[in-house]
Amino acid sequence: MKASAVIVCAGYGRRLGKIDKAVLELEGKPLFYYAVKTFAGIDEIKEIVLVLRKKHLRAARVLIPHSYHNKKVFFVEGGARRQDSVCKGLAAVSSSVDNVLIHDGARPFISNRVIKNILNKLKKSEAVICGVKVPDTVKIVEKGIVKKTVERDNLYLIQTPQGFRRQLILTAYEQFGASNVTDDSSMLESLGYKVEVVKGDELNMKITYPQDIALAEAIIKRVKGQGSRGKKTLNIM
Repeated sequence: MKASAVIVCAGYGRRLGKIDKAVLELEGKPLFYYAVKTFAGIDEIKEIVLVLRKKHLRAARVLIPHSYHNKKVFFVEGGARRQDSVCKGLAAVSSSVDNVLIHDGARPFISNRVIKNILNKLKKSEAVICGVKVPDTVKIVEKGIVKKTVERDNLYLIQTPQGFRRQLILTAYEQFGASNVTDDSSMLESLGYKVEVVKGDELNMKITYPQDIALAEAIIKRVKGQGSRGKKTLNIM
């Protein structure tokens, strides 16, 4: 199997207090560095497309060479919206690649296990995403009043990466790219394709709000400390 990873980190971080996620650092490295490093360690991933705002491309090339862990790395300027950035990233994917994994660069703690599970499922499926079950009670609330308690057994919090047949996701973006798209797999759902789900990881958090930064720093310090004691860790250091 040949697969490409498109890592998108071209957002403006509005909910993060206008902090640019591309330059937000953990242990002295920008968020996207950790995702790139993890994907580079997967044999099936033949190339990585890193999508950033124009002003960050030069620094990214210095940090991550065009050939990284024997993987080709392409640096692409992002667009105004997330879907615009994904479209530009997809356009840079080689035609020889069978599958594409789209990942948010603001999720630095993606694990080898989740990536490999998605790739294995893609051998027989056209679209595969990862997610974790909703742990808390969910209620629909309108104007401060509970309207309904939702059965949570079948509710999942969806993460990235999301994996697709390359041509299928290209076709989906050609059809829906002008719409506001916050979840790539939702386009495949609209087209009637079956989207399969594999177990995600509770640590695979997306850094969105200011309080997430402190949590991410605590996680990476814990991972670093475990690594020094020889315990099983995420492959991010």
